[in-house]
Amino acid sequence: MSAMVISSVKRFIDMSPKLEEIGIKNIHFYNSKGNEELTTPMVALVPFIDVVVLGKDAYRSTLTDRVVEEALARHIPVVSEDCIADLSGRLY
Repeated sequence: MSAMVISSVKRFIDMSPKLEEIGIKNIHFYNSKGNEELTTPMVALVPFIDVVVLGKDAYRSTLTDRVVEEALARHIPVVSEDCIADLSGRLY
């Protein structure tokens, strides 16, 4: 299983064990606290992931919105970090 996580490094460190517990081993991480804007290659990864996880501190931007829109259009779940445990047994 794979996920795209958009959050700060600190939040990601807290989330990664939870993701591994539910069977997600391949994680594409974007540091939302960095100075860089989410890039087009990150958007291009969306068709190849099983879930998008937005950290509590993920800021909203045009490209973050594109990731969410692309995921929803492909029926890929988009969840907040608080809902990670709810994914257990729901991902294929």
